[in-house]
Amino acid sequence: MGTTTSNSNQPANAKIAVQLCSVATAPHPVSDIGKLVPGWKIVWNGIPTLDANYAFIAVDTTGNNYALIIRGSVTPGVFSDWDVFANWVLEDMGVVTMANWPYASTPKPLISTGAYLAFGNMMYMQDSLGSGLHIHEYLLKNTVGNGKQLIIAGHSLGGNMANVYTSFYVHTLQQLQKPADNISLITFAAPAAGNSDFANDLDGKLPLANAWHYQSLNDVVPNFPVFYGMYNIVANLYDPSPEASAVPVNFEGLSMTLKEAIQLLAGVFYLYDYQQPQNNYTTFNTEVYPVDDWFKQGGIQHQLFNYANYLGVKLLTQQPVIQAV
Repeated sequence: MGTTTSNSNQPANAKIAVQLCSVATAPHPVSDIGKLVPGWKIVWNGIPTLDANYAFIAVDTTGNNYALIIRGSVTPGVFSDWDVFANWVLEDMGVVTMANWPYASTPKPLISTGAYLAFGNMMYMQDSLGSGLHIHEYLLKNTVGNGKQLIIAGHSLGGNMANVYTSFYVHTLQQLQKPADNISLITFAAPAAGNSDFANDLDGKLPLANAWHYQSLNDVVPNFPVFYGMYNIVANLYDPSPEASAVPVNFEGLSMTLKEAIQLLAGVFYLYDYQQPQNNYTTFNTEVYPVDDWFKQGGIQHQLFNYANYLGVKLLTQQPVIQAV
């Protein structure tokens, strides 16, 4: 899955996107953004929902370049044990059930019910800065026409939701007969949001050069819940140390190795047809850190700084471990 591309060939706005994604995890994004990404300010700031979904809209000093940034779900101690690992695959994002996606033209587009829930939270998210507008209302008012450019980006669950929200927003523009060629979609470590009909529709919604999806080959999360990625990639990550085949787990009352449990989960998802978008799906290698715990290794590999390093960007904020499925 994916292609390996030289980091010198990446679009310039990917570097901006990865820095803005780091702002979403800062303690005080509105006041911190000026220090973390000079020249940008937040003009629409979401009030976090009960499910901890959060997004903001920022603009640069020219007033022509906007960005919608969506945060992943932040949880201390992620990858600390099998219970957490199975939780965010089977429960947190509801990937074992799927919902019809009405904003696509392919025959049977579906997304996970968890992704649909998060999308609903975004649709009704309130602006703490007092605009009185929902996200799409603000974007329609401020980023359409007149040479405006819009980046939609996110890391982890935020990347998942960037894919989902872009699908909705471009559909909205199409219904209004407005162009969408000013939109760039950039995701980092995003788990698959839906099936092949959803992914193929998303690939067709934007010009090829405007969509970029990044995955570290040592990152567990982007392979969920894709059958091939789980069975053939995740189950064999980090060999020879730490190796999943040497980690004992108890899954549904059965004793097995972590590798066997991952492959069992992969079988569960085989018929769901989860698929990543393909446009500029870029994979790259990272070093395996000297950590002898499989889950901790997974947690480190998933952090945003790995993606920033690949793009040649040094983040100015300490990144927490992000959980997302």
